[in-house]
Amino acid sequence: MHKQDIQTIVDAASETADTIVGARQWRTAEEASAMHDVIFWDMVAKRLPNVSVTELLSILE
Repeated sequence: MHKQDIQTIVDAASETADTIVGARQWRTAEEASAMHDVIFWDMVAKRLPNVSVTELLSILE
């Protein structure tokens, strides 16, 4: 998979997580941040199942 394809997936996952988290009220900023991370990494894992977090970070640097 090309770096640009991976970047597109990461960008889309981040945008989706931003939208979902922003659509509701949270008791704390920490809860919102944690939910954003869960949504983001879940989406990335589903689209890039064979890429580890370490590999992903090294590709995007």
